Amino acid sequence: MRKKLIYLAAFLVYVSAILSIQWFESQSPDSNIKTIGDAFWYAIVTLTTVGYGDFYPITLPGKIIGLLVIIGSLGILGFLIGEITVRFNQYMEKKKSGFWGTDFENHYVIIGWNEFAQKVANQIIHAGQKVAIVTNSKTDLDLIADLYSSKDVFSLFADYSNIEAYQKVNVDKTKRVFVNFDSDSETLVFVINLKKQYPMANVVVRCANPSLKETFLNAGIDHVIAQNEVASKLVASYLFEPHVATYTEDLIATSVSDEDSDIQQYLITEECQFAGSDYMDAFLKLKVDFNAILIGLVQDGKIIKNPVKGTNVQINNYLILISSGDRKKALEKFFGVKEGE
Repeated sequence: MRKKLIYLAAFLVYVSAILSIQWFESQSPDSNIKTIGDAFWYAIVTLTTVGYGDFYPITLPGKIIGLLVIIGSLGILGFLIGEITVRFNQYMEKKKSGFWGTDFENHYVIIGWNEFAQKVANQIIHAGQKVAIVTNSKTDLDLIADLYSSKDVFSLFADYSNIEAYQKVNVDKTKRVFVNFDSDSETLVFVINLKKQYPMANVVVRCANPSLKETFLNAGIDHVIAQNEVASKLVASYLFEPHVATYTEDLIATSVSDEDSDIQQYLITEECQFAGSDYMDAFLKLKVDFNAILIGLVQDGKIIKNPVKGTNVQINNYLILISSGDRKKALEKFFGVKEGE
């Protein structure tokens, strides 16, 4: 409030000086500053340092006050430039921190940033999807900005416990939310609070302790990855069937080049010609037309592995298949949806 009063007082003094110039100059028949408009034009030209020279004081009082206006104009100009710079920097800092939010929809949200989250983000982005990342470290913002394009990734700096802040990443319009905390207890408490605010959020978490998997599922979490459990299975596979393990590791990664193969899932919509058809018909068409291998079907949230002939493919089912990267665009065009949707 005090600063505003100082600014107001300085403004009134400046205006008074301009009016005084007009009054003194109007007393002289030789003066070119006759009206208030002339006086303000002289002040504006002086303030902007243009200096046309069409208006200038000729009386002694006018020159003295004019000198004060010139000095004051330098101060005002410096103040305006400083204020604009500060405001611009504040805006850019808020933008960098994600303060203004994002318009991403049908995207993925990663809460908690580290090396593991970066690898997850890479896979999602390689699949042509958008990602919103939430971190509580401003240092991470620079790293994320260097790694990814803003058209693919939005980053938000926020306190993880501030559930209201997640509206800025459109949690209620996302496909899935991946919670990536190191502590299982922190993850559990966080997800419970998140689900209270956004009950429809489809949440995926990783847990360090496999024995807590059921606890997480009972808390309303949709998918729980026991990281050590997955790693141990893959290691055992490398010991027992190394070629199978290598192939498995390649399949679960998103294809980057045209030669890479990965496992994909596609939603069956009303427009898809597979809706209402036999699974085996879909299997044959995908193999013949796209060299893709159909390996499973998802109905009512349950995975049917290698369904038998006679299994009916229904609307809102998912087909799970293996395909190479060069077939992905053709498959997305055929199904009318992107991979994973």
